[in-house]
Formats: sequence, C-alpha cells, structure tokens
Amino acid sequence: MLAAVLVLALAQAAPAQGPRTHRAGQGQPYATPAQAISAARAGDTVRVARGTYRGALSIDRHVVVIGEPGAVVDGGGAGSAVTISADSVTLSGFTLRNSGRSLDTDDAALKIIRADGCSIRGNRVELSLHGVYLLEADGTRVEGNTIVGDPALAEARRGNGVHLFNAHGNRVANNVIRATRDGIYFAGANQNLIAGNDVSRVRYGVHYMYSDDNEFRGNRFTRNAAGAALMASRRIVFRDNVFSRHVGYRAYGILLQTAEEVVAERNRIEGNLVGLFVDASNNGTFRGNTIAGNGIGIDLTASAEGNLFTGNAIAGNRTPVRKLMGSGENRWDENGRGNFWGDPAVFDLDGDGVGERPYRAGEAFSTLAAERPVLELFAGTPAARALSWAEEAFPVFGTSRVEDPRPLAAAPGGLLGAGEARPERRPRRDARVGLLFLISLALATARRRGRNQEP
Repeated sequence: MLAAVLVLALAQAAPAQGPRTHRAGQGQPYATPAQAISAARAGDTVRVARGTYRGALSIDRHVVVIGEPGAVVDGGGAGSAVTISADSVTLSGFTLRNSGRSLDTDDAALKIIRADGCSIRGNRVELSLHGVYLLEADGTRVEGNTIVGDPALAEARRGNGVHLFNAHGNRVANNVIRATRDGIYFAGANQNLIAGNDVSRVRYGVHYMYSDDNEFRGNRFTRNAAGAALMASRRIVFRDNVFSRHVGYRAYGILLQTAEEVVAERNRIEGNLVGLFVDASNNGTFRGNTIAGNGIGIDLTASAEGNLFTGNAIAGNRTPVRKLMGSGENRWDENGRGNFWGDPAVFDLDGDGVGERPYRAGEAFSTLAAERPVLELFAGTPAARALSWAEEAFPVFGTSRVEDPRPLAAAPGGLLGAGEARPERRPRRDARVGLLFLISLALATARRRGRNQEP
C-alpha cells in the first residue's frame, strides 16, 4: 500500500512532457511524413526533410507540419494530395502537387474537411485540380501560398485556386494564383476576408455565390475574364483593389449580378473592356473609385436600382456610362457632390469645385451597340461619334442617359484625373462606310417609329 502511494506521488511530481519534434525523411527517425504524424501527439511538430513523398497524406491530429526546402508531397494523381481533418493544424513550406482531377469528388492539392482554426502558409501548389479547398472549415488562414493550376486542362475542367464551401470567418491573404478556373471561389461562405492577393489569367479573379457579409481589399486582379464576379450575394465590401486589363470577349473589371447592398470604395478599375457591369443589383454604394481608360466605364441594366455613385473619377473611358432602356433609377451625387467625368464641358464659375449645371453621361452609339453587337466594329470611329452628335441635336433613338446633378470640376484627391488613362486603341475602320451604315440604321429606326405612331 505504501509503495503504491509513493509511486503515485512521484508520478504527480514528475514534470509533464512538452511538445516534441519528429523528423521525417531520408536518414531521419521516420522515413515518411505519414509515419511521423502517426507517432505525434497533439501539439507536436513534424519536420520533413527535402525529398519527394508519394501518396496521399492525411493529418488527423493537432500538429505543426513543416516542409524544409525541397519537400514535395505528390498525390499520385488520385484524390487529394493532403487532407486535414483535425482542428488547429499548421502546414507550411511544402510543394503540393498531382492531386486527382475529379470534379465530382472535388480533389485538391490540400483539402480541409470540417476542421477549424488551421493555418496554411508558404506552400506551392501545382498540377492539381483545386488548390486549397475548405469544406465546412471555419477560422482558417490561407496565406503566402503560390497556386498554379494545371494548364493541360480546359478552363471548364480546372478547379479553383482557393475554394470555400460553407466555410466562414476565414482569411485568404497574400497568395499568388494563376491558371485556375476561378481564383478564389465562395459558395455559401460568409464573413470571410481576402486581402493582398495577386490573381491573373483565370476566369473570375474572385467569385461569390450566395455568400454574404464578406470583404476583399488590397488585391490585384489582371487579365481574367472578370476581375470580380459578385452573384446572388449581399453586403460585400471591396476596397483598395486593382481591376485591370480584362479585355477579352465579354470581359469585365467587376461584374455584379443580383448583388445587394455592396460597398465599393477606392478601387482602381482601368483598361478593361467594361469597367463595372451592374445587373439586377440594388442599393449599392460606389464611392471614391477610379474608373478610367475602359471601353465602357459603367454598364447599367434597367434592373439596377437604388445605387449611389459619388466622388468617383470616371474619366478617359471610350463611353463613360451606358444605360440600357428602362426605368431603373440611381443616384449620382451625395451631399451636393457628384462625380468627376473628365469633360471640359463641366464649368465651375464660382470656384466651389462643382459644375454649374447637371452633366448628362452616355451616348447613342453605345446603347445601340448593346442591342446590336455587330456595331461594336465601329466603336471609337468618327462614324460612331458623328451618330452621337447627331442624336444630341435631333433625337431619333430615344436612348437612355444618366444625369449627375452636381458634377465635380476636378478629380478628388488621389484619384486618376482626365488624360492620364485612355481606352485601348482598336484597329482603324473605314469611317465613311461606318457613317453610311449608321445613318441608314437611324433612318430605318425613325421610319419604324413613325409607322408605329400612325393611327
């Protein structure tokens, strides 16, 4: 009895063993990362030496897994290369490659399944379907990774750089993403932050579907089909981002479709085919943005209503605003200050920084081209400009325009002013042919309207 008591007392007095470090690789105590993880307890660290480790890796306990330079996990082309199913796992320093290619099972270089509070940083992803996939995983930090899709796959068959499904409160920051389907994709994912990412040559740089109360700031999106696509989502805030050089067929700097109550501030939207496209998106606020050097600065459908545009520099675009026919009403000033249009026709006689009369933005040709895409051949030509001037003097088409009641005489501080950006040049067309074509179109439209008005 006395011996048992002494043994128990000594056990209680002995210091608890702290976290341990397990080493894996050639010449190390464990040959593979999987063996080292199996030997680890919660809180331990696994360090993996240089080398290529083939086969899927599963992390099912709270550990820190660090890849030393040259450590590669190769998934072998089946399933996900690394799967995390435990909370608070850290994975850093690896090259992760060669996942499966099944969109049915959403294979990924790294897949986190119903595990919270993980940290994924400083890894390189290549030749995989999805890059990092968060499945019902909350509070994860995906930071400082480079993610490159599989160029051998058609765009529709690729996965996304970072994919969040029903995943909330995550941070995706300072990653470089190339050649995936979408750069960062949200599906039913709320209250996430993305910041400082560089996304290029994908379909949509960032894509929200049914995802509310998210924020993205300080990101750079270039040469995608669209820099950002916000769809069926509410209260998304985006600030201090760059959306540049989206110039392919139906390319957009920002695409809003059924997006409610968005807030866009201090973004640079420049050199795109269409800078900002707003469709069935209501009650948004667009304040202090630079929208410059685009083919069309802002493209509004009739279903876009209740939006506020104020303090923006909308300058140097081939068409500043195109508003399709309809009754959608939006506001173009706040507290007596509207937007800067880069048009010398705005006169400020009393020196208060605001033009003396309302400014009407938009022109006939762009509205006609929206209804008849073949007319885009003549965009920017003297023929198109002549048609717009004629419509000003003798209205025939009845095109819809927007009116800024208090246009700014100078660009707000820090925003790009007129003349500092220009839309990309198109090949020169035969102005005479274009002018004859557009005049005949105007006459045909006038005759048709006359017939419709006959008793």
